[in-house]
Amino acid sequence: MTLFKQMALAISLMIITILGAVMAINFQSAKTDMIESIYETTVNNISSLSNKIAQAGDDPALITTIIDSEFDSGYYKKISYKSSDGKFEYTQKDNEAVHGVPQWFVNFTDVKLQSVSSDVSSGWSIIGKLTVLADDSIVYKSLYKTFIKLLFLFVFFVSISLIILSILLQYILRPLKRIQHQAEAILRNEFVIETEEPYTTEFKEVSHAMNAMVKKVEEIFNKANEAAKRNRELLYNDPVTKLFNRRYLMLKLPELISQENKANGGTVMFVALSGAEVLNKTLGRQEADKFFCDLAAIFKEESAVLDEKLIARVNGTEFTLMLPGCETFVAQDIAINIYENFLELLEEREIDAHEVFIDVGIYRYRANATVSDLLTHADDALTKAKADERQHIYVYEEKESSKALGKEQWRQIIEESIDKKHFLLKFWPTLDTKTKYINHKVMTFTINDGKENSFYYGDFIAPAINLGLVGKIYLVALKELLTAQHKELDGTICSIRLSNEFLKDKKAFDELSRLFKQYAKTLNFKLYFEVSDTFAINHTATVKGFVDLFSKYKFGFGINSFTGESDDFNYLKELNPEFIKADVSFLLDQSAESMNALEVVTKSLGIEIIATFVKNEEELKALKKINITKIQGPLTEKL
Repeated sequence: MTLFKQMALAISLMIITILGAVMAINFQSAKTDMIESIYETTVNNISSLSNKIAQAGDDPALITTIIDSEFDSGYYKKISYKSSDGKFEYTQKDNEAVHGVPQWFVNFTDVKLQSVSSDVSSGWSIIGKLTVLADDSIVYKSLYKTFIKLLFLFVFFVSISLIILSILLQYILRPLKRIQHQAEAILRNEFVIETEEPYTTEFKEVSHAMNAMVKKVEEIFNKANEAAKRNRELLYNDPVTKLFNRRYLMLKLPELISQENKANGGTVMFVALSGAEVLNKTLGRQEADKFFCDLAAIFKEESAVLDEKLIARVNGTEFTLMLPGCETFVAQDIAINIYENFLELLEEREIDAHEVFIDVGIYRYRANATVSDLLTHADDALTKAKADERQHIYVYEEKESSKALGKEQWRQIIEESIDKKHFLLKFWPTLDTKTKYINHKVMTFTINDGKENSFYYGDFIAPAINLGLVGKIYLVALKELLTAQHKELDGTICSIRLSNEFLKDKKAFDELSRLFKQYAKTLNFKLYFEVSDTFAINHTATVKGFVDLFSKYKFGFGINSFTGESDDFNYLKELNPEFIKADVSFLLDQSAESMNALEVVTKSLGIEIIATFVKNEEELKALKKINITKIQGPLTEKL
């Protein structure tokens, strides 16, 4: 219960109790006054009635008439007369229930009137005794009217008091609401400083403390963010051109090679500069460095048409442009433009193109290529480019396997799988090595052609992208997950990696919303979604829209393939993932300073780090030394 509700309830009970007590006292006082008043009236009436009976003498008929006449006035419950000699006795009594007053009120009020007795005298002789009891219905009716008025006043004053109380409490507790919003903002990784000072001293102190805490947390994050950026630059950036270095390229290559795209692979470009000593001799060291920076700018400018790429300076005179999803003809155009811009660069500085020149080797790889194959073939292409003194550009293209399925064959297989739901879901564990329990399970899926042929995710995703069927495939797989009973998921967490192409699909968001609305409440497990780090960096607004959708249905969110690529970790603060997954080779490659900075950033944002592709106990031991206990990979099956 909120503080507002607690205070409102306590004060409301106090107000109701006080007003109720006042009303009860007033009601009791009115009751007492009425009983006393009717007693006095009865005393006066019995004196008059006694005189009338005394004048009647011993005539029973006349006495009866007098009593009946007085009783009919309606002010009496009972009139009884008894002669002194005992020969005549007459009683008139009303046994009817009280009309116009609820029975519960009669029972609750319980009016007890006292009967009044008087001797009837004729001269000096007492001829009889008269006993009178006033009609209590008069009291009940009068008290009931008083009760209704008091109840109306009670409800009126309580309502007015509660309204005023609500307004006052809202005004008094308004600073506390702002403090609450501050605390909730911290949970969302937002650092809000409250500028309006509360009037209440206690709230003012709390507000100052909250502001100080927010500033401190933000300062910790910003310092760690800057430290991580500096360490990343030292580890993974060339100090002159600010391009990535060979170390980062080798860490990133496995992810880039396996990236899902329409091209079913991509292009790698090796660029070698000859004549660096001429540059240093002609221009001087500083101008030569500026020349390399201008050359790096050309690489960036000419490859800007591609969303995802990696440009690295692997040594003093060699550069690598890793271009996932880039077709051969596009890579050739980029290479030609780079070469022409390079010649303009030489001309501006009046340098002989025969003494300083570049050679470009291009290798068109397929999705199943290995890092070793990629480097070998790209290096071979560069060697052939160097041998061609006229062109300086050589392209080596890996041909599709003769056994590869054609576009229409893939269309038939994928569409049939979608229509007939030929999907098989598989779940791979993420292990918490500290507790020895499975942290969550990662879902992947295969499809089949309705016969005996099964196709893994890596086999069909590129054709599906080309055919524009990624959205449908994911929606069918997700529906299968949400509707089928998977006993291995009972009470656990299931995580799904969403394809970049699925996230780019404009219809995907609406379809996913409809799917969640229909099935989200029936799940027997908690659902998480993952997106790649590169996509989150380059399309933060798109990912934020999906994150808000996940949050609406209380689904979790995480980032995979984390390599610290961004210059700024503020995107993590905006997206607020619950975990990031990074390749074990990346995590173990970090310096102590870089890992400390990353740990501070993630802890300040409440993010867990999970190591992926962990293969052996040696890697696990190394991870534990840097406080990482959650792992994915081949080792989880052994453990």
